[in-house]
Amino acid sequence: MNDGNGGGNNPSDGEQNNIMAQALMALAQALGNLQPALTQAPREQNIAQVSKFHGYGNEDPTEWAKRFDTACLTNNWRLARQKDIARSFFDRPAFQWFDENY
Repeated sequence: MNDGNGGGNNPSDGEQNNIMAQALMALAQALGNLQPALTQAPREQNIAQVSKFHGYGNEDPTEWAKRFDTACLTNNWRLARQKDIARSFFDRPAFQWFDENY
């Protein structure tokens, strides 16, 4: 699997799993630091879109979490639902890892 940096270096399965685990740990930590929604927030909406997170080494989980946090605020997604909403944007590898660890 190409790591996306143009170097053509293919990490081993163990290295790829380690990269994915590190990325997902950073994502989980960032999701844990989401800003709480307002107590009496307006109705939830779907104005700001969120891209899928796959958990590959070339993805920045902190940047994804920041974009997700912005979408939460824009869309008025309640704090109690944000973890479940975030999981819906995880592609299979990230979803599976998150499900096994959280």
